[in-house]
Amino acid sequence: MRDSEYQYCEFQAVDHPLTERQMAELREYAGRATITPSSFVNVYNWGNFKGNRHEGMERYFDAFLYVANWGSHWLEFRVPARLPSGGFAPSRYLPVRSPPCSG
Repeated sequence: MRDSEYQYCEFQAVDHPLTERQMAELREYAGRATITPSSFVNVYNWGNFKGNRHEGMERYFDAFLYVANWGSHWLEFRVPARLPSGGFAPSRYLPVRSPPCSG
């Protein structure tokens, strides 16, 4: 018997709402996802997100959260290339990852 999996995937749009066209484009990646003008949320038990999270951040969203029952956790934010203080961001988005859980 195969153990079930749990993966939680959430994107958030903060700076701008998604258009109807953008929401339709996102629907192609997950038929069961909850998609609103400000978010994309889906739970996966037997599959994975069919899109590319980096492209999702580049084209649509400002924040990304991923949690899996085997210990993977990702939290990413898109930031402007030039920070308000005049400094530069190290990349277009900043990934924050925790190590897998042990035990």
